[in-house]
Amino acid sequence: MKDKATGLTLGIFLCGCVVLWLTGVTSTKHLVDNLVTGYLLSWGLYALLSDLPRKEIQGRFVLMTLCGIVVLGMAELLGVAGLVNYQVLFGTHGREWFDRSGYVRDPELGYRREAHYQERGSFVRGNIGEALCLPAHPPASFDLRYDHRGFRNDTDMDRADVVVIGDSYVESPMLPGASLLTTQLSHRLRTSVANLGISGYGPEQELVVLKRYALALQPKTIVWVFFEGNDLYQLAPEDQEVSDASDITAAHDEYWMRSLTRNLLLLSRKAAQGCVPHPDYLRLRGRFQDTEGKETLLYFWEKLGALKATDRLRLERLRSILAEASQVSRQQGIRLVVAFAPVKHRVHQGLDNFEPLTEEMREWPLNDLPAEVASMLKGLVPEAEFLDLTPPLREAAAQGVLTYLPDDTHWTAEGQRVAGEAIHHLLAGSPTRLAQQ
Repeated sequence: MKDKATGLTLGIFLCGCVVLWLTGVTSTKHLVDNLVTGYLLSWGLYALLSDLPRKEIQGRFVLMTLCGIVVLGMAELLGVAGLVNYQVLFGTHGREWFDRSGYVRDPELGYRREAHYQERGSFVRGNIGEALCLPAHPPASFDLRYDHRGFRNDTDMDRADVVVIGDSYVESPMLPGASLLTTQLSHRLRTSVANLGISGYGPEQELVVLKRYALALQPKTIVWVFFEGNDLYQLAPEDQEVSDASDITAAHDEYWMRSLTRNLLLLSRKAAQGCVPHPDYLRLRGRFQDTEGKETLLYFWEKLGALKATDRLRLERLRSILAEASQVSRQQGIRLVVAFAPVKHRVHQGLDNFEPLTEEMREWPLNDLPAEVASMLKGLVPEAEFLDLTPPLREAAAQGVLTYLPDDTHWTAEGQRVAGEAIHHLLAGSPTRLAQQ
């Protein structure tokens, strides 16, 4: 009878645990609740089934709980002392760019790359692929090297004839250095070209880069790559004063990002949840046919519709930023070129070798942002130069060249080549065309 009662109790307990974890893990707080509840239930079951005196069980519970707290506290002290960064150790990401490995805080820019930072880069899955839990690609490793200012240049540069400013489309940490448009532009122009792109930067940060870093290189030309996917939307519709957090709060947040507790919870939550595909991006896909007739499934991210009233306010902010950039460049006798980098959909929409696979893709409208930016720039400075990279990228794609990574929003090595070649033709004074290679 006792064995039956014990088995029944154990069965009820296990059913309760299964029901508890079948509720899923919707947040870190939910995960903590499940872990604490599971721990207490385990001790409750042990107390129920054990023949030991209750005081002995209570003593063991208190001792084990205190030991766990002491061990966790000692491990956390290593983080407080700065001896261990558990975020780097476990490979987890922070909420902000400066919480990630290889980045540091910057009062003006928010964050920047560490000086002379190096790592072994590897592109195994794109940003859309991560959101959709797509299979990983065969790993292709390459060196990521940054100069003394924290930009992706293999060598430290004190002078450069051409400087290219932008975000991840310029930095391109998912590609080897030889594939970058700045590298190819340097080879074509046979002159020094500095890459001043940092992933996640918007126009306001890029203006700081221009004034702080680009001018110091005394270039003859500055090429500002404007990516329509997020550059406009990173601008506030109107000027807003944002108060800085206190030093105490900032220090607390910085420690919490590298703490053992936070990063263990992140790993546990990921293990409990697994990878959950984002349903929105499944509806944004199409089939592309390359030069050899091979079909590739392309996934899309940035869905841009007609410009709204708030977008017009953002354009006004962009106007003031470009006006300041034009003024400081003109004062230094520097040629300023704004290159428009389109989203993947703008390049592929309507091509004969691209087939949208969903109704949403077929009815996906585009706005007139390239013309808006070109008109704005011409209104600021009549001699200002604007290069829309959409036509050369569309021409390449129409010929079957895969210019965008299938499961990512960024250019392939071929896309970098086409963009670099278009910029080269403008800077060299010849009309933009697609060269065959």
